[in-house]
Amino acid sequence: MNTRIGKGLAAFLLIAAGVVLLLANIEIISLEMNLSWGMIYPLFILLLGLKLWGSAYFRRGGSWTAGSFLTVFAVLLILDGFGILSFRFWDLWKLWPMLFIYIGFGIMKGRSRNRNQQFFDQPLPVSRTMAVGDFSFTEENWKVEPMNVWSAVSDYKFDFTKAFIPDEDIPIRVAGWAGDVRMFVPRQVPFRVDAKVRAGDIKVAGQKADGINRIIQYETRDYQEAGRKLTIQIELTAGSIKVVQV
Repeated sequence: MNTRIGKGLAAFLLIAAGVVLLLANIEIISLEMNLSWGMIYPLFILLLGLKLWGSAYFRRGGSWTAGSFLTVFAVLLILDGFGILSFRFWDLWKLWPMLFIYIGFGIMKGRSRNRNQQFFDQPLPVSRTMAVGDFSFTEENWKVEPMNVWSAVSDYKFDFTKAFIPDEDIPIRVAGWAGDVRMFVPRQVPFRVDAKVRAGDIKVAGQKADGINRIIQYETRDYQEAGRKLTIQIELTAGSIKVVQV
């Protein structure tokens, strides 16, 4: 299991246990009720759903559809156990409208190019659009070209230290809903970065920002005068952005 996923599950178990014990101590709920099988099995479903969802997010297998479905199902069962709403195991059929949600995300794949064009000002020679997938530019002597990539959920890795960078201003534009962007830029190559994340963290050449609606703009001292340089734009709805000089 991925270390980050394992830590997340452990943290959830600790938080859940703490909340249950706290509510029991102040007599808001009955501890006996929470230790009954009717309250325990939804937790196992919830953990399985989170594991499948997390594994899919971190590209370790899993399934975001199965994970999200089981997570919603488990949460409803837990809320029923606390008497907040009425939802029993055999009410599973009531979740059929989620099929429309999954179909809608599938249709997004066909519409993603339009979203990509809304974010980026103009078409570029290299343009890739995917619903889910990974982008990796790490091979020896790969040629850096103007590119425009968009994906709903993806990991991106650019190793410019291994690349052939032509003597020109090369725009690199990356966008997506959720993902992890990693870029390694040689210190001798001037560059500019405009990075934005609505929920997550950004690290660019020593500058850091995390939280909601974070933006970092950075350029090297010799960027304006340089002939060979990288002009980088990154925008994620949720995720992590890291640009490192090496």
